[in-house]
Amino acid sequence: MTVRPALLADLPGLAAIERSAAARFAGTPMRWAVEGDTLPVDILRQAQAAGLLWVAEADGQPGGFALAEPMDGSLFLLEMSVALPRQGRGLGSALLAAVIAHARDGGYASVLLTTDRELSWNGPYYRRRGFFELERGRQGPALRARLDEEAAAGFDPARRVAMAHDLRP
Repeated sequence: MTVRPALLADLPGLAAIERSAAARFAGTPMRWAVEGDTLPVDILRQAQAAGLLWVAEADGQPGGFALAEPMDGSLFLLEMSVALPRQGRGLGSALLAAVIAHARDGGYASVLLTTDRELSWNGPYYRRRGFFELERGRQGPALRARLDEEAAAGFDPARRVAMAHDLRP
């Protein structure tokens, strides 16, 4: 398995990875994600050009990806998806490590994300990897706005959590 910066040639296949990963939400409070929209190609293209899109390959084929963007002096993990048949093989951990390394090398204060606090492959997964919950008073304005946008889009605010992985010494 390798993690590398995404190539333009990878972009058309990322929607299928995202759709496959979303299938895991069937039967959960986020079951609507199964049929939700995938990331627009323009967003992927911009992230790829900025060096903020990574692909995890297994057996020479992309099996997962991570997309980040700067936010409030930190790097925000906007999306991390691993195709359902490839989950449990370390692709997500490798992608997350690449994002954290990029943030550390880029001088960001932390890696931020929003996720479901209860689903095992969401909040608990990130806690096991050194992330902690950020109370609203410790969130920057862009992160608070992101949580508000997610609530308006249908995410359950009672289950939604902002998390951070601190990179400061």
